[in-house]
Order: sequence, then structure tokens, then C-alpha cells
Amino acid sequence: MKRPELLMFALLRSSATALATTGEKFFIRQQTAQTIQLRLATRTDVPAIQRCNLACLPENYNSQFYCSHLRQWPDLALVAEEVPCNDVSIGDPYNNQARNPFAGFPGSHQEPKIVAYLLGKVETRPLVDYDHPTSIRDLGMETLGHVTSLAVQKDYRRLGLAKAMMTQLHHHLQYQGISSCGLHVRTSNIAACRLYEDDDYQIESLIPSYYQDGEDAYFMRKILPEAAMRIAPGNSYGHRGPFFGKKVRQTGDPELKLPRTHVPQKNVDDDAEKQPELLTGTM
Repeated sequence: MKRPELLMFALLRSSATALATTGEKFFIRQQTAQTIQLRLATRTDVPAIQRCNLACLPENYNSQFYCSHLRQWPDLALVAEEVPCNDVSIGDPYNNQARNPFAGFPGSHQEPKIVAYLLGKVETRPLVDYDHPTSIRDLGMETLGHVTSLAVQKDYRRLGLAKAMMTQLHHHLQYQGISSCGLHVRTSNIAACRLYEDDDYQIESLIPSYYQDGEDAYFMRKILPEAAMRIAPGNSYGHRGPFFGKKVRQTGDPELKLPRTHVPQKNVDDDAEKQPELLTGTM
């Protein structure tokens, strides 16, 4: 073989090798690519939720707290889980067969990677006249949703996860006919306050020494749009709280059907989601 032909053969062989390597790397990336799925939490998620809480929040809870919460308000507990893109359950709200039913327990080979969670509840409490908070007048009772705890792992902030889970929670509350949702937030957490204000929450009262370390809290409330409310037929509140079943996950806006893939927001304010996890309430 002549010298020019040898040179051409070497170049072609080198190009083929490079293309094969590139294709192999692309295939590997495709196989190992991850995406974030929003879904309802289960009891098997409790260990992973607890680790997320410990990594993000100064207020921590034991496993019994989470189990009790999931038992009373099973459809107001949400998680964001990082899963492989080729998981067949992604984007299919009716297929849950891909998940290991025992995932989440110590030693499990398919333990869920929970990168964020939100615990919500429904509570009934006396109405308060905030213009005269010390008044003893009986104004009756009100039922409202409440954000108990919200946490987003550090490496997954500024992706719009906090807002996406809050929107999902509001959807579930509206389906049950709840007219408002409240939360507590540290007065020093300006970034979180701004995040919730952007979501139409307003400061309703100041609660002195709300947290164990003595810091004050704001109680913030969002009025849920009446047009989106729908009281589920046959549902009523009992001592265990609301139970929505499959209907709320398959009703209304198709984009809010669970489980669903979270599409990261490109223009999330860095400061606004810097510390959305520092929000907590009490049972």
C-alpha cells in the first residue's frame, strides 16, 4: 500500500474509532441520565425523607412523626425523586409497577433518592381577629390547609422544585374544597418570605418565640382561587383528615397529574429559592 493510501487509511480508522467512542459515551450518558419525578410519598420513603430533613432543616422529626403524617394526610405528602430517564414509570401516572415496593428501607438496593419533600395537612382552628388578637369573642372555627415542612436539597435548589410542590399541594387542597393554605416561616428567612409572597402568600400575624431556639415566626396565608375548587363527592373530614384517593391525581390540569416529570425552571430567582427549605410548622 502506498504512503498516501496508508495515511488516508489511518485517518479513516482514527475517525471511526473516535465516532465509536463518542457514540459509546453518548449511550452511557443516555443510560445514566437522571430526571426528577414528583409523586406522592409512601411509608417506604420515610428514611429518605428524614435524611433530607436532617440535611436541610434545623427542626427535625423522628420516623413516627412522618409515619403519622402520611397516615393522616396521605395525599398531602409529596416527594421529588431523582430517577433514571429510562424508568418506565416516568410520565405514566397509571404505571407504578417499576417501583420496588420495599425501596426506602435501610439496605435496599433501590432506595429512592429523595431530593425534596413537602408535607401538608388540613387543620381546624378557631378564627382569630387579627385587629384585636386578645379578644375572647367566639368567631367560630375555620378549616384550612397547612404546610408542615418543606425541604429542598442544596444541589437541587433554583430548579423551581419548591414552587412546583406548593402548586401541587394547592391543587389537592382545592379539589377538597379548602379555601386557604397557611404556613409558618422564620422572620429572618427573607428569601423564603419573598418566595411565598411571590406565590401570593401574605403575612397575617407575627408569632413570638415560635421556634425552639426562640426566633419569631410569621404566619402567612394564601387564599386559593374559588374557581379551581371542587369538593370531591362523598368525601368528608374525619379524625384522620382528608383522603383524596386516585381522583385528585387524575383530575383537572393534565400537568398536575401524578407521578409527573419536573421540568426545571430556567429563570428562578437565585435568592428567592436560596433558602425555601427553612419553613416548618407543627402537627
